[in-house]
Amino acid sequence: MHISAYLMQAWLLGMAAVLAVLALGTALRRANWSALKASPGRLHLIAGGAVACLFLWLLNIHLVDGLILHFLGITTLTLVVGWSYAVLAATIAVVVFYAVQGLAWPGLGLSLCLTVLLPATVTRVLVQLLHRPSLKHPFVYILGAGFAGGGLVVLLLACITLVLFWFSGLDAYVAAAAEWWPLVLLIMFSEGFINGMCVSALAIFYPDWVKTFDDRFYLDGERSHRRGEASSRFDEDDSGNDDQPSDPPKND
Repeated sequence: MHISAYLMQAWLLGMAAVLAVLALGTALRRANWSALKASPGRLHLIAGGAVACLFLWLLNIHLVDGLILHFLGITTLTLVVGWSYAVLAATIAVVVFYAVQGLAWPGLGLSLCLTVLLPATVTRVLVQLLHRPSLKHPFVYILGAGFAGGGLVVLLLACITLVLFWFSGLDAYVAAAAEWWPLVLLIMFSEGFINGMCVSALAIFYPDWVKTFDDRFYLDGERSHRRGEASSRFDEDDSGNDDQPSDPPKND
């Protein structure tokens, strides 16, 4: 989702820009560049995810003046490459999107917060919450983090956007949102379906590609043993790595 800069108050745009800079700095600091250099194939996943998100965003609609709606795909990107690389890759995609669409650059920080930081952070927290012994089943990960995670992101995004419109005194947009609220349910299901389908396919056929899918935890079989020898974590350092479930830990 992208909101034109002229609709928002200057202080909101400033706060969003500061938050985006802080998040990018955190992502750059936490990214394990040496591990990524040791596994250059992972770079293809990051670049491919950014390109896939960009093409998904280009399939957008202008529901009202100044508001661009599109599917996100950040849930899948975060599950595959982790929070840090998802934020960095999606940021590049947002910059390219702004250049292609000819959007006003003052709104870039807000777009990063809504389109990248919110879904990536929600997905990361959700994975942590679902990684419990009582929920030790791959379908919990697929349906919970993938399908439900995508829908939850859309719901939170709609609520935050409504609050932003209210703070900016856009009463007409708030009234329009009240009329178009059934569209949120449709987008929630569609976003959840897209992410759930992608995550299920990757977790089943290419579990080594999915950073946050711990098959030693969910499957505990021969394939997990093979992956434990072959895979490497590539997002953050071992110290302070809170992007992964803490039990059991995976080696970077």
